[in-house]
Amino acid sequence: MTLQRKLLLGFSLMVLPTLFVGIQAIRTNALEGGTLEALGQRLAHSRTYAEVEDAMFNQTQVVWRYLSGDPAAKKEFPLTEQVVDFWLDRWAAGLPSGDLKLADGVRKIETDIRDVAGRVFKLYDSGQREAAYLTARQELVERLQPALAEVNREIYRQAREYSVQRAFSQVATIVATERRVLWSIILLALVAGLTASWIISRSLARPLNELRHAMAVVGAGDLDHAIEPRSADEIGDLARAFAQMTEQLRQSHAQLVQSEKLASIGQMAAGVAHGLRNPLASLRAAAQLAQHRVEGPAAREPLNAIIEQVDRLDNRIAHLLTFSRPAPFRPLRESVRSLVDGALSGFTELLGQRRVELGLAVPPTLREIRVDPMRLEQALTEIISNALDAMSDGGRLEIAAQSQNGEGGADGVLLEITDSGPGIAAEILPNLCEPFFTTRPEGTGLGLAIAKRYVEETGGRLEIASRIGHGTTVRIWLPVASGDTAPTPVRSLS
Repeated sequence: MTLQRKLLLGFSLMVLPTLFVGIQAIRTNALEGGTLEALGQRLAHSRTYAEVEDAMFNQTQVVWRYLSGDPAAKKEFPLTEQVVDFWLDRWAAGLPSGDLKLADGVRKIETDIRDVAGRVFKLYDSGQREAAYLTARQELVERLQPALAEVNREIYRQAREYSVQRAFSQVATIVATERRVLWSIILLALVAGLTASWIISRSLARPLNELRHAMAVVGAGDLDHAIEPRSADEIGDLARAFAQMTEQLRQSHAQLVQSEKLASIGQMAAGVAHGLRNPLASLRAAAQLAQHRVEGPAAREPLNAIIEQVDRLDNRIAHLLTFSRPAPFRPLRESVRSLVDGALSGFTELLGQRRVELGLAVPPTLREIRVDPMRLEQALTEIISNALDAMSDGGRLEIAAQSQNGEGGADGVLLEITDSGPGIAAEILPNLCEPFFTTRPEGTGLGLAIAKRYVEETGGRLEIASRIGHGTTVRIWLPVASGDTAPTPVRSLS
């Protein structure tokens, strides 16, 4: 998570309680609005029943008008029936199922009014006006109107209880719920504030303090101080950039130390060249002179060996000088088998003396590689020499090669040189190819350094794997020859 997102998260946690308060306010407003709407609907329903009541009252007035001598009133009575039915049906449609018995009571009274009106109209039309008046008084005024008034009181009472009391109960429930929610929001605000503070402290203060401490340690000269970014945000990117810068400084320091070592090697190589090359040249000249004075191949063979070994020593001195003062790299196409055979040619007698069994698995069909043959043969010579030194009491030396793709899918050849010696401790493996590092009292510590440099200048890699009691394997990956351009050297993984 980036630093920006962490800050947004902390801000969101702080704003969250305010958002909840707003949501609760909207919810409470909606509930109160719903309660008021329900109350309004109930009041409207009560007004509808008032229309029913008025229509039934008008119905009785029509009867009294007829008895008062208004002949048109009888014709109006069917219209009053329709009005009562309209309002009564509309009122009954909105009643809860538990109140339908009230509607049935009103309908029964309406039926009775219609029956009484029919009897009154019949008596009045037959000339029995006194009887019609008496019937109307007894039925309408003394019986039906009191019954209707009793039903009206019950209807209005229930309407008041349902509308006002229920609305009051709902509002009280809303207020109680809102109180609980507000207390919860207050608690949430406290937790959110503490959490946001913890996130900001953990995401900003702690990484910055660690980075400041690392800068102080590195600034004091400890370039090996490990910096482990704990986050994936911008501060983590800054820590990784600082770690990369520290690694580059460490590499630059190592290269500076290496340059100082190479300068020492150059001085030593100049001394070796001056002290050895002249005696070796004299020895070679003497061997060549002796060749002209002896007869027979058997007598000349040792002299040829002397000349060959003197040439190898001279080449080694030249390679030592080249390591300290690099010369231009001149690659040629060469087969792996030829290079291996050339390197092994100087160890034939030593293999027999140390009872070392040689296993060779280098197919001649492997593609050619592009190397400096003399330099790479010298590198193989150094590696084989170290392997034989590790097997002073006998063992097995295996040299195998096969085609293998390198990094990025580049075509190459993998050459493995394995000995059955005692192995090398894991803690010293990373230092084996460093100049002047050696585990033998008589060693110079330059053999593997030279080999590694010669392999890498071809664009290859040299790696060493070893386990105590299981021998050592040197793996050399070399790019195959392609075109006329020399391959670009790559950094060794060892």
